Amino acid sequence: MLHLLLALTICLGLTSPLVSEPASASETALANPGFETGDLSGWTTTGTAFNGAVTDDPGWGWGCCFNQEGTHHLWGFAGGGDDATGTVTSLPFTVTGTGMISALVSGGRNEAQLYVALTTLDGTVLHKATGTDDEAYHRVTWDARDHLGEQLRITAIDHATGGWGHINLDDVRVGIDKAPTPAEEGLAAYWDFAEGRGTTTTEQISQAADPISYVFNDAVYKPDSDPLWRTEREEEGVLSGALLFDGYSTWVTRAASQTQIPTDGMTVEGWVAPRAFEWGDDGKPSALVNQQDKAARRGFSLGVGRHGVWEFGIGTGDAWYETKAPKSAALAAGKWAHLAAVFAPGEGVIRLYLNGEQVAQTAIPTSARMAKADVPLIIGRHNQPTIINGTFAVNMFNGLIDEVKVHTGPLTAAAVATSHQQDLQTFSGGSIPEARMAMDRSRYDGDRYRPGYHFTAPNHWMNEPHAPIQVNGKYHLFYQHNSHGPYWHNIGWGHAVSEDLVHWRDLPVALAPTADSVAPDGVWSGDSTLDENGVPVLLFTAGNDSQRPNQATGLARPVDPSDPDLVEWKMHPTLVTSQKADLNVGDGRKVRFGDFRDPFVWKEGDTWFQLMGSGVQTASGTDVGGTALLYTSKNLTDWTYSGPLMVGDVAAHPKTGQVWEQPTFLPIGKDAQGRQRRALLVNPAFPAGPGEYSSKYVYYWVGTWDAGARRWTPDTTEPKRMDYGDHFTGPSGTVDDKGRSLVFSIAQDRRTERAHYDAGWAHNAGLPIELSMLPDGDLGFSPVEEVSRLHTGAPLLDISEPTSVDDANARLAGIKGDMLHVKLTMERGTAGTFGLDVLRSPGDEERTRLFYDAPAGQLGVDRTRSGNNSSAEGDLGVQKGPLTLSNGNLTLDVFLDRSMVEAYANSHKSITTRAYPFRQDSQGLHLFGDGSVIKSMTVWRMGNMTE
Repeated sequence: MLHLLLALTICLGLTSPLVSEPASASETALANPGFETGDLSGWTTTGTAFNGAVTDDPGWGWGCCFNQEGTHHLWGFAGGGDDATGTVTSLPFTVTGTGMISALVSGGRNEAQLYVALTTLDGTVLHKATGTDDEAYHRVTWDARDHLGEQLRITAIDHATGGWGHINLDDVRVGIDKAPTPAEEGLAAYWDFAEGRGTTTTEQISQAADPISYVFNDAVYKPDSDPLWRTEREEEGVLSGALLFDGYSTWVTRAASQTQIPTDGMTVEGWVAPRAFEWGDDGKPSALVNQQDKAARRGFSLGVGRHGVWEFGIGTGDAWYETKAPKSAALAAGKWAHLAAVFAPGEGVIRLYLNGEQVAQTAIPTSARMAKADVPLIIGRHNQPTIINGTFAVNMFNGLIDEVKVHTGPLTAAAVATSHQQDLQTFSGGSIPEARMAMDRSRYDGDRYRPGYHFTAPNHWMNEPHAPIQVNGKYHLFYQHNSHGPYWHNIGWGHAVSEDLVHWRDLPVALAPTADSVAPDGVWSGDSTLDENGVPVLLFTAGNDSQRPNQATGLARPVDPSDPDLVEWKMHPTLVTSQKADLNVGDGRKVRFGDFRDPFVWKEGDTWFQLMGSGVQTASGTDVGGTALLYTSKNLTDWTYSGPLMVGDVAAHPKTGQVWEQPTFLPIGKDAQGRQRRALLVNPAFPAGPGEYSSKYVYYWVGTWDAGARRWTPDTTEPKRMDYGDHFTGPSGTVDDKGRSLVFSIAQDRRTERAHYDAGWAHNAGLPIELSMLPDGDLGFSPVEEVSRLHTGAPLLDISEPTSVDDANARLAGIKGDMLHVKLTMERGTAGTFGLDVLRSPGDEERTRLFYDAPAGQLGVDRTRSGNNSSAEGDLGVQKGPLTLSNGNLTLDVFLDRSMVEAYANSHKSITTRAYPFRQDSQGLHLFGDGSVIKSMTVWRMGNMTE
């Protein structure tokens, strides 16, 4: 009856009779399509809803803006508020041109009583669109090619009252909009990501350019650069040209109103290649395509969760229906996959398809209808992500996305299979191509603070470099890495290889959190060794949050030991050491249960030894200090506990922490009695606070080691600092084929989380150093000799005869740079304080001062003028510690690497620090210290670690 009444209403409003003769010229075009006459000329009304509704208002009084086309538009509320009802109908027009008809629509959401319709002359509704409870216009497009040459009408229906009881209309277009190609038939939206450049991507149905968010669109610390496009390759067929989503800053946004998706069925289809998988914070997947408000049970979401398990959900307003792919159909990191998610309420199901084959199905009511969410449609980022560290949105996709299609209805199984086969036919040989998404270091080109020759992760976050090992002449280095972004989370093992310790080549991630493994939640720091057959083995801290403690030792072996790069690794199916609460750590004491990490492993004779970082408490729970727990094994998988190698004293030495991390135990020579001398290095941790000491220091002890007796005898229980800066932490080590004990470290950048976001990377390694034993038995160390291979060209300065400070400064005046190596020997003479300023501006407004305070006998760094642009610390201050001159001389090996300042003094102590100058011209060198003498000084320019 309603349709009959509507037809009668429309017919009564006609200004000319229905005839079969061809339409006149005036009837061919739609009269007054945008209401630019300022009135309803060419339109007829019933009721009162649209009387006086034509307006030139740009906004609605309590908000802005309509964004109408031209000056005037039809605002239903202006005609009679929300309670008035009625219709407004155009004169007949002939469908011409492309056969596509579109209009700007806004206002209330009510599909039954409040909508704009395309109708036949007898009132039959061909297409209709309601509002979105928003006054801002969105364009709706209808395909009327089947009616080319016929006469149709546009009618706005307002039978709704109460809140949002009005509908708005503007700019009706007839035959102007692009018609879909055969490939676009039945699509509400289609992104082919074929651009290869730029900060927008064209949605092919509407031809609208959707913005791509990306951190370097408007870069802070480097020149602007485009998002990470993958260029076209003919052999990659439909995947020729794709967009790489970096995991934390890349997503595509389309306004809520721009894509109209039917509520009674849809299909989301696309090709994806995940680079890695997120942890899944708050149970939310990394969104591939979503327009959802799950809390309100509205919209839809296609995403991938932990360990590659992907899912699709639909909200109906009163329920959220969801289906997940089984583990057997989980996505594989580094591999392309074709996904299709089908919402088919007519069949009462949601189905998932992987590479053309159905892998999951969930029953839903046949009455289910999607309730649209008034949020943007986003590709690559969750509509309501969890925020990490107050800065980073997680639940974001990391990897390649291409060929995203949103269909206006549910595809059949046959249609999905056909679509997949059609795509396969575009690929060379019919095989899915390789997913090209290796991390590219060049995205940071021009970053004024990112080191060039100190080891960095290729992208994003790193902390400790660890598990260094030399195999067949190559040095392998692993490191803690989050491939999703520059923040700590989702940690696995990055991997690089070098032939000289200073030039490194990036390799794929070696170990990542894996389902049904010993490490589903994190692969944290560890070490490496060779097994009984000389095959390298990795021992790592296995993270499993379902256990307590969530830390234990796992083991991994190379899949192909003959591979010179050792790219692929496989985890041993069981843990090899686990912490027990009743470990014997001394009478009246207990182990700090829950802290058990960072294995360090070495072999002597037929026995392997393992140290695990932990802590010791009194029986009542008072912290005694950190410890390194000792285990032994004959086969690397069965370990026997031997007791604490050593226990710290946090009460006497608060900076040594309640827990020791990264215990590193390396030989440094033999004493006069032939006893093996070793150095124990530890990274203090403070689970009980205070946080001010965290991630700043490495302490060491030197003593004798008796492997047979499993006994370590330090020369003194007094801890000693290796480095007097606040940035040298996380030691790890190995002995190479030259017999050198080598140590790697992490140089904390101590920047704000916002700076990490804007820069796109966090932290880097210190230079590898070689340990030695000084004549007095103490620990000596200096950079490995291979650092000289980083020198580029002849020295910029070479002073080999005693020279005054003034004369040396005159020769330094023309030398500028922030990637330099300076080797300097200064004789104190009569100077009280002397040293070298680096990263100095011409007027001395900014500089970082490396100094020796002779009366105090201290080596230090003064950063009060260094510049703290992006630093987490407001006052960088002065750091210093004791050092004895060598015959009145101070010899400094100083390495400047953009924000890195690393100095080694008399092969005994070091300073690792950071500087973030504001000024671009803070690149000078300057000596100071009246009365001192420059005995020698050489300055080299340094090349990059990847050259």
